[in-house]
Amino acid sequence: MKVFKPLLIRFSVLALMLVGMNFLYQKYFLEKDIQTHSGVINKVRKALADSCEIIYLGESSNITYRADDIDKRAISDFINDYFPNKKIGNITKEATHAGNYYELLRNIPEKSSVKTVIVTLNLRSFDANWIYSSLETPLQKSMVMLKKYPPLYNRFLLSFKGYDVKTDKEREQQYKREWRKSKLEFPFPVKYTTVTDWDKAMFHDGIKNNDGSKNPELTSLACHYIKTYAFQIDTVKNPRIKDFDKIVQLAKKRNWNLIFNLMAENTEKARDLVGEELVFLMKQNRDILIKRYNQNHVLVVDNLETIPDEQFIDQNWTTEHYAEAGRKTIAKNVALVLQKFYPNDFKQVKYSNDKRQDFINDCEGFTIWGQMQTLSEEKPFAGMKSSKTGQEQDFSITFEYPVKNLPDSLSALDVSFQLYCSESAGNSKVVLEISGKDIEFYLKDKSLSELVHKTNEWEQITCKFKLPANFYQGDLLKVYVYNPDNTILYIDDIRIRFSVIPGDEEIKDS
Repeated sequence: MKVFKPLLIRFSVLALMLVGMNFLYQKYFLEKDIQTHSGVINKVRKALADSCEIIYLGESSNITYRADDIDKRAISDFINDYFPNKKIGNITKEATHAGNYYELLRNIPEKSSVKTVIVTLNLRSFDANWIYSSLETPLQKSMVMLKKYPPLYNRFLLSFKGYDVKTDKEREQQYKREWRKSKLEFPFPVKYTTVTDWDKAMFHDGIKNNDGSKNPELTSLACHYIKTYAFQIDTVKNPRIKDFDKIVQLAKKRNWNLIFNLMAENTEKARDLVGEELVFLMKQNRDILIKRYNQNHVLVVDNLETIPDEQFIDQNWTTEHYAEAGRKTIAKNVALVLQKFYPNDFKQVKYSNDKRQDFINDCEGFTIWGQMQTLSEEKPFAGMKSSKTGQEQDFSITFEYPVKNLPDSLSALDVSFQLYCSESAGNSKVVLEISGKDIEFYLKDKSLSELVHKTNEWEQITCKFKLPANFYQGDLLKVYVYNPDNTILYIDDIRIRFSVIPGDEEIKDS
């Protein structure tokens, strides 16, 4: 007894020290480490601060758009159009999967405004190439500070790499091992029973041009489709199944409505490049997931075959990145299922096809243009944000618009915006670009140094561009401020207005 008493005292003192250190760490250092290593939690916090009742979790499929989209908003924004009286928040981070979604959802307090959760169900995330992706180490690292353990212990794990750390070479060995060893089973005769054998045969035989020669680009793409979609989900061993199962259990515990949004894959291109055998596997995996989670009382939105090939932005890779019509289709399908939980809040949506010629962006982030990453809270003219350029961020927020969607007979455009510069505008310019397959690339600019008259205060800048005679042969029109200097410029409250110039009136800078 005398021996154990000193040990008990020492352990008690040690325990008290650890509790005290954890308290001090949590009070003075935790938030800084969270912002440094797990900043994605800010997306959760924003949704909670906005008192969102519905949360949409997704990866890049939610926010990726095509340059010629008229409406560049996210899928979650389009869903919100159907429920104008509900607040739908989105938690979006590129390359994330269900394991990351679970940790983010777990960090929502038990008592919150959240009633319904919509989770992206990405078929590719069940494949070995994603499970053992080189991105997995940084993703795992970004979640450590959000784990359910005491904060000081999480910091200890982060410092000593107490998470899944592997080199890119080790990850590659893992997914290639899966490709070699996992057998593919079909209810009909198929030549190849492993990804490796199928991939080698496709690479050897190739996709043929009309003259019978091998097309290396299409052959490479066909091989990538095989390596991406030729798998069969093992519901016992697949780690992504375990991740989604944990989300189901968490939703039950929190009493959330739960929807899984199965994203569209380019089955049209998979069929054309590889054949029905590959599409069979894609559909089979879809059926496995829907059956499993329907049995767990989860509503699954089946978008697998809903988007045509031309609506996929990336034509030389496998992604769930859709152009505007594709994103709207996904959103509508989700909204129709979400309607079951909110029948009285659902409103039919009809998007206008009217051709506009007047466009405004207040740089608050609600109107999506190109280069949204330039929005900054450092120095707004009005509201909370402006577009910041300079110091290797050469391009301001960018107006991008398909020429075919502009009214007929236009011949000029007026550009106006608020500008703040602390020094000379230097080499900065207002730029008009017109590009397309049937037009020679057109670029016209106006020097800001000739338009700016003030420094260290906001000034309205206006200028006019005459459109070239062959303007309507173009595909995409862009307007932006180009600033290659180290001097910072801030741009706010931008207006782009197209017009018709009577006769051959000369355009002068205004």
